[in-house]
Amino acid sequence: MELFISEAEIEDASMIIDYLNQVGGESNNLTYGLNECYLNEFEEMEVIQDFIDQENSLLLCGFIDDELVSLLSIQGEQKERLKHIGHFAITVKKEYWNMGIASMMMEEALEMIKETSLKILDLEVKEDNLSAINLYKKFNFKEIGRYPQMFYVNQKYYDALLMNLYID
Repeated sequence: MELFISEAEIEDASMIIDYLNQVGGESNNLTYGLNECYLNEFEEMEVIQDFIDQENSLLLCGFIDDELVSLLSIQGEQKERLKHIGHFAITVKKEYWNMGIASMMMEEALEMIKETSLKILDLEVKEDNLSAINLYKKFNFKEIGRYPQMFYVNQKYYDALLMNLYID
């Protein structure tokens, strides 16, 4: 089983919507749930085009046998004073968890952003999502704070850990 990683293209819009709607229902660790991608195909195409057009943004797709199994985004700030900051997110289909896919996606993304203005990646992660927290720590993300009660899942509040990666 080989992972093929590529930047998202406009033609991937429908597939990305289907993917997001699926992974939203596969765990309680995301900011959205099952079928909560409310963008239509045209709107998703615009989102992808923004990623393509912005020098400090990246949208990567991970494929196994033509199936989209992972999505990684780094959304760079566009204000001049903040262009060094990118907001990081990654998902992997549940069927493909614990296969090293997230690590491969992160290695590729970190290599690709070396030539950009990005100096800081930030993220929020649900406090009990230990797999993700360990992944981020493996790549030298540091906990910089907490966002109390950021997540509300199954009638319970959860804090988010705020983590940053400082790029040399």
